[in-house]
Amino acid sequence: MKPVKFSIVCIIIFVLSFGAAAHAAEKAEAFKFGTIPVLQSLPLFVAAEKGFFREQGLNVDIVLFNSAMEKDIAFTSGQMAGYFGDIMTPTVLVANGVKIKMVAVNFNTTADRRMFAVLASSKTKEQDPAAIARAGIATGSNTIAEYLIVRLLAEKNVPRGSIKLIDIKSIPIRLQMLLLGQVPAALLPEPLATLAETKGARTLADDRGHGISATVLAFHTDFLAKNAASVRSFLAAVDKASAYISQHPDEVRGIMNKSCRVPEALRSSFPIPRFPRVYTPSESQVMDVYRWLREKKIIKKDLTYKDLVADGHIP
Repeated sequence: MKPVKFSIVCIIIFVLSFGAAAHAAEKAEAFKFGTIPVLQSLPLFVAAEKGFFREQGLNVDIVLFNSAMEKDIAFTSGQMAGYFGDIMTPTVLVANGVKIKMVAVNFNTTADRRMFAVLASSKTKEQDPAAIARAGIATGSNTIAEYLIVRLLAEKNVPRGSIKLIDIKSIPIRLQMLLLGQVPAALLPEPLATLAETKGARTLADDRGHGISATVLAFHTDFLAKNAASVRSFLAAVDKASAYISQHPDEVRGIMNKSCRVPEALRSSFPIPRFPRVYTPSESQVMDVYRWLREKKIIKKDLTYKDLVADGHIP
């Protein structure tokens, strides 16, 4: 009889354990987090696919948008708790009364890692960056792309006043026009910058080592106030995903190719990005973007670093 009693006890323990696990899953903190299909958001896709959010007791729905504008509209209409983006967008939202704060940087460039480049068309005869800038650079006006062009060309002694910007917000169209020689130059993100190079475009400047291309994770301030522990858990899952990417680059290539929409020609060769542990955006990073927005008169409201960044959430 003893073996029978032991078996019954084991079954009871199993049932109770399974029930507790199921109950915990039901109680997992659920929220939506928006992003766009870019390389810098890879840790979000990996964390979701590998179950790292669930391990942290979270039920995170990563919502993919085709454009930053769609993502911003969804956030401001209350459809998401937070989102991934550049420093500029949440800064503009705060200035317009939206309750959002940046909590962490998840990617930035290093000395050997770029994310944006200003490229001249192979059909452009000019070699001098200043002359090409006067002829015209395709970008999105009043965006982080324009900010990067101004900052990167300043390093080449090209003043803002001599840069002619051609407003082409669609990045695929911008790439196509560059390759066809319909614009003298363009700013493109990776991996499209590398794709353009393989087709003859020439890099004039890139953001390698400049540290001005940070991408951030931001949350609604009401969500932050009520769910501080969940935000820390979210960031811990992102950190685990970033480490996993470094340790298993070949394994995550499929996720990158699909979720970050890597062009077919680069799917087997484009280097897997490396991601740091998340960290709080620095005051110099954030306020440089803010001051540029003030100079452009996109923002007319006085804001401080504390208005834009919520400290204390890094796990």
